[in-house]
Amino acid sequence: MIRVLYVATSTTLGGAEKTLYTLATRIDRKKFEVPSVVSLKPEGVYAQKLAESGIAATSLGSGRRPDLRTLRALRALISERKPDVVHAFMYQAVQLCRLAKLGAGFKLVSSPRVTYRTRSWATLALDRALKNRDDLLISECEASRKYLIERQGYSPEKVRTIYNGVAPAAPAFKADVARLRQEAGAGPGDFLVGTAGRLDRQKDQACLLRALIRMRNYDFPRMRCVILGEGPERANLEALTQRLGLRSRVRFLGERTDAAAWISSLDLFVLPSLWEGLPNVLLEAMALGVPCAASAVDGVPEIIRERENGYLFPPGNPWLAAQAISRAMSLDSERRKIADAGRACVAARFSLQSMIASYESAYEGALLKK
Repeated sequence: MIRVLYVATSTTLGGAEKTLYTLATRIDRKKFEVPSVVSLKPEGVYAQKLAESGIAATSLGSGRRPDLRTLRALRALISERKPDVVHAFMYQAVQLCRLAKLGAGFKLVSSPRVTYRTRSWATLALDRALKNRDDLLISECEASRKYLIERQGYSPEKVRTIYNGVAPAAPAFKADVARLRQEAGAGPGDFLVGTAGRLDRQKDQACLLRALIRMRNYDFPRMRCVILGEGPERANLEALTQRLGLRSRVRFLGERTDAAAWISSLDLFVLPSLWEGLPNVLLEAMALGVPCAASAVDGVPEIIRERENGYLFPPGNPWLAAQAISRAMSLDSERRKIADAGRACVAARFSLQSMIASYESAYEGALLKK
C-alpha cells in the first residue's frame, strides 16, 4: 500500500484544488492510502468536501505567505503521517515541501500549475534553486511543460504532462433549462452566452462584455449573457456593464451550486482568459454538449481545434471574440456539429478515469526512482 499525502496552498474553489480533491477521493484504495490532505492556508470549500468524504483535511493556518512556523508544522505532520509520496499543488506548497524534504525519506511529486507564468523574478529564482528536490514534476498541459523546461530549466525527463480529466456529464432537463433561460431574461428566440470562473484579471470577463457591445454590428437584439462566479473584480465588471449600457442584457449570478445546469442552458460558453493551464470549466462545458469559444492561450489550443470542436480567438481582443460569437450565432448547424465534436473529444482524450490512472502510474514511477 502506497501512502500519498497531498499538500496544497489552499482548498478554495479552483482548478488545482478540484484536481487534488478528485485524486484524494477517487484514487484506487486497493493500492493507495491517503492519510490526509494538508492545506497551508485556512480551510476552504474543498476541505469541507473532503471531510464529508471521510478524508481528514488539516490546515496549517498560514497567512498570505508561509513562514518558518508553517514549515516546522509541515515537517512535523509529514514525520507523523510517514507518507511514501508527497504530492504538492501550487507554488507555495511546492516550495515548502521541497524545504521539508531535506533529510526526509519521501518522494516528492510537484504540480506547480499555470500560476508560474505570473510569478515575480524573485519567486521564480527560488523555484529554480530548489527544483532539483523534486522526483517528478507534473504539468497540466504541454504548454506548461514547455515553459518549465525552457524558462525554468527543468530536465525534460523529470517533467510529465497529465491532462485534467472530467467525468461524463448529462445536460440538464429541458424544464430546468427553460426555467434558467427565463431567469436570465432570454426568450425563445434569444441567444444566451455565458462564462464561469473566478472574477479576476486572469479570466478577463471584461473582454466578453466588450465583445457583446461590439455585437451591435451583428444580431445584438437577440443577445443575452450570464456570468457565474465571484471574485475581486465583480464591482469593476458590474460598473463596466453599466458604462457599456449592457445592464439589461447581462446577469451576474455569483457562485452557484447548479453551475452545470446553467452551463447546459447556454447557446455558447465563452472562456476569454488571458492565461490558463488546461481549464476544467472548458472541459466540463464541452462534456455537457455546449459549443464553446475560448481565447487561444496556453493549453486551450490543446483542447480546441478551430471550427472543428470549438472556436478560438486571440486573448484580450473583444473584436475577434465578437466575430467568434457572431459566427456561432449565425451557423446553427455548424454550432451543433461543434458541440457534438467537443463532447466526443472530451470523452476520448480528457476522461477522469484516464487522468486518475496516469497519476497512479506517476506515483508508482516516482517510488522506483533512486
